[in-house]
Amino acid sequence: MILSGLSLTIVLLAIASGLIGIIAAILLYAVVRGYPMGGKRMIEIWEAIREGSKAYMSKQIKTIMLFTLGLAVAIAIMIYGIYTTAMNVEPLIAAKEAFLTGISALIGGGASVAAAFFSMDASTRTNVRTTEAGKRGSLAALRVSVLGGGVLGFSVYSLSLLGLSILFLAYSLLATGLPEMIEFRMILDALAGFAFGASLSALFAQLGGGIYTKSADIGADLVGKVEAGIPEDDPRNPAVIADQVGDNVGDCAGRGADIFESVTAETLGGMIIGWVLYVLTGDPLFMVLPLAIGAVGIVSTIAGIISILSYKQFKEPFEPFAFGIVVTSIVSVIAYAAVVYWLFPGQWLYMLGAGAAGIIGATLVVLSTNRYTGMKARIVREVAEASRSGPALNILGGLSVGMRAVAEPIIIIAAALGVAFLCGKLMPISGAGEGWLIDFIKGVFGTALATRGMLSLAGTVMTLDGAGPITDNAAGIAEMSGLSKEIRENLEPLDAVGNTTKALTKGYAMASATIATLLLFQAFIQDYVAREVGITTLTPAALLEGMSGFINELLLIKPGIIIAVLIGALLP
Repeated sequence: MILSGLSLTIVLLAIASGLIGIIAAILLYAVVRGYPMGGKRMIEIWEAIREGSKAYMSKQIKTIMLFTLGLAVAIAIMIYGIYTTAMNVEPLIAAKEAFLTGISALIGGGASVAAAFFSMDASTRTNVRTTEAGKRGSLAALRVSVLGGGVLGFSVYSLSLLGLSILFLAYSLLATGLPEMIEFRMILDALAGFAFGASLSALFAQLGGGIYTKSADIGADLVGKVEAGIPEDDPRNPAVIADQVGDNVGDCAGRGADIFESVTAETLGGMIIGWVLYVLTGDPLFMVLPLAIGAVGIVSTIAGIISILSYKQFKEPFEPFAFGIVVTSIVSVIAYAAVVYWLFPGQWLYMLGAGAAGIIGATLVVLSTNRYTGMKARIVREVAEASRSGPALNILGGLSVGMRAVAEPIIIIAAALGVAFLCGKLMPISGAGEGWLIDFIKGVFGTALATRGMLSLAGTVMTLDGAGPITDNAAGIAEMSGLSKEIRENLEPLDAVGNTTKALTKGYAMASATIATLLLFQAFIQDYVAREVGITTLTPAALLEGMSGFINELLLIKPGIIIAVLIGALLP
């Protein structure tokens, strides 16, 4: 066991936080199942949607896991071969690393599809109950949809945190007698398999689910609106059920797997950057800090969901969601400050500055997205007004708005990246040494803290994203069931805001991925340098020397270049 003291406490805290998140998801799931499902016709339509969603997910899960199993075996064989031939590692150590990496890939793929399945299952259980709640008004329906979306928010975030923490703890028990810095590095390398498995599952879930969703959606509209001349979600159109299924398997399950992969990869990337500071200072807290910050996300998600559910009335359905995002951000900053002050009392202000840059940046990106996609947004009304003159102006107006809409998020992301890097660079760390390379490593660690801070909002953002397809399905069920106009009008605003939540989730995912660019590039370089030198004979001096040469020659990993690329992307 190479973990001890406060670093062990942090890993156990992360595991406990992940378990709390899973318990919260189960409780929300139980609460949702307690709501009534409505009349016979509603249940018949619900059963068709749920059956189609389960059939799709069952087939996809089998395909993903078989493919992941094959790749996990191939990865294990490849790693064993590389370690024993190119890196001259002892066969026993190489076999252990190969096995742990392969099994991590399999577990990562399994955890990702589990998050996707839970998302789909909660969505298909909540949709008909949201329709029934629509009989009591829009607010009641919104609350039920948020309960279902909360299952998605908690399960995705918690499974990622729980998986990484448990594997990190378990692998630390399998030390082979090498120096601690080498043991920790090999543990992180093995955990890369977990992130790879999650990425592979997300690839299948996003592409497969996304293609299914759009195909069903457009197909239903073509045959219904264009050929038959009947309204959307008309029960006479058999493609409508496929459209509703697509909302669950693409927008809900697919996005769940995608965000699971993002949280996993960026947390692990932060731990890899922290490992370098651990090598330089001898303090393992830098390495496990991303796991400690993961606990912040659970606390802030609980606060965010409670704040949405406690909202009393609204003029526009996005108001409770915006309130929940703001509350989540405030709680995240406070909890983030408490964690870094507890662990790093000498550097906590710099760490808080970097983390707050990510949290505030994510909040602004989400609110900016609503400015361009909200129901009552001035820009949306302008596009609608232009549409009176025909489809050509609709397309041109929408395209111009879309191109303008990326300006604010890119400026926000560039600013957050610059502030986070500067906070990290200025952070005083005793024992780390001095020089431009040390400053660069500290700056990259600052961007890692910003990324991890941004991910503190993931649970609440995914709750909003999960509520979108639920309300979309609920409105469709109301239409196909022939419910009264009043009930359909209660659900229509929620259906419309679902499109906004989809857009803001995509913007949020792109923002976190962009800020993580510098972090992941640097993690890759460290991994390459460690293997080039020889993983079992690596020394701090050799690591710094190898990184120095790489960083001097590879301009794309420098923050100024990345920010310039982002700003240059605005010119078109």
